[in-house]
Amino acid sequence: MAVVLIIEDDADVADTIQACIQAAGYTSYLAETGEQGLELCKQLEPDIIVLDLMLPGMDGIEVCTHVRRLALRRDPYILMLTARRGQTHEIRGFDTGADDYMTKPFSPDLLITRLRALLRRELRHDDHAVGADEALIRHRCLRLHQTHRHCSVRASPGDPWVDLVLPALEFDLLAKLAQQPGRVYLRSQLLDDIWGLDHPGDDHNTVDSCVKRLRRALRSKLRVSEKVNPLVKTVRGVGYKFEDAIY
Repeated sequence: MAVVLIIEDDADVADTIQACIQAAGYTSYLAETGEQGLELCKQLEPDIIVLDLMLPGMDGIEVCTHVRRLALRRDPYILMLTARRGQTHEIRGFDTGADDYMTKPFSPDLLITRLRALLRRELRHDDHAVGADEALIRHRCLRLHQTHRHCSVRASPGDPWVDLVLPALEFDLLAKLAQQPGRVYLRSQLLDDIWGLDHPGDDHNTVDSCVKRLRRALRSKLRVSEKVNPLVKTVRGVGYKFEDAIY
């Protein structure tokens, strides 16, 4: 079940939003200020944040900026709400990481439609279906869906996601490592799991060559130096592991 965090200081508007969200079958939580919202975001790691632009103290733009800098396992979608009209506020919202934008007053049905559209986006549309958690791998710098064979990366939280198309072996290797961040895999383990027990190749050369190709693809897409080993780290004399970091 999707978790929606509502950050809204107007009690009537917040109650209306929460009633709509709960009627749609989602779990919802309320925060009246940006500071409260950030604390709840850290605790809940919600799927979506419905965020009012005009909050007392820390406004919606600041909250959005802070959320995108948090080291969360879940990178939430942000639907921004405002009573103001004009492209300037929309542009500011999108520039700081908002995914969608609605102007008050709004139709409750339209709000739910927008939330559902966000949850249907690539890498999320199966997230709450039975068995989907095993297929979807989510980190700060990597999103990988094993069923759909789709991968996207970014250099740091707040940056836009970039699609990464990988050949089958490189995709499977990245998925294997990313399933258990920090776990060190021997080359022989990776060879057995990905290439198969009957593979005739040498475990060092076969796995190392695949890692080199994977890193080359990651560097090219992320536009980082040849000296950088993004996501896949070498454990000298042992094997490889996944770290949720580009640099």
